[in-house]
Amino acid sequence: MTTEPTESRTEWAARNAAYAAAHPVPRPSRVVALALATPAVLLLLVVGWWVVELDAELGDAASSAHQDLVARYVLAAFGGLGCLTAGWLTPRDSRAAWLRTAFALTSLVTVPAAMLVGG
Repeated sequence: MTTEPTESRTEWAARNAAYAAAHPVPRPSRVVALALATPAVLLLLVVGWWVVELDAELGDAASSAHQDLVARYVLAAFGGLGCLTAGWLTPRDSRAAWLRTAFALTSLVTVPAAMLVGG
């Protein structure tokens, strides 16, 4: 029966410190923009869907104007959710913090812009 050599407390502390230095925990403030943008984008998409439903209810659902509105909503959904996803998948290191904020702001602008353009 062989026993593995045990690691001393000092060796363990040194190994743990080296790992912590190599893998820093990001500050929470680096995801604030995305954390705020996510529910806002989802709310904009829900309101957009209500607009699409209301247009179908009040107008002709088979009309080209309604189909254009549906196409703009689909574009808004893909654009907004795509920007959010890209933001959440962007690495959290300090060099990419501005990119995460840019994706968050772009996702907020994309949804209403796509819904209103061509209206």
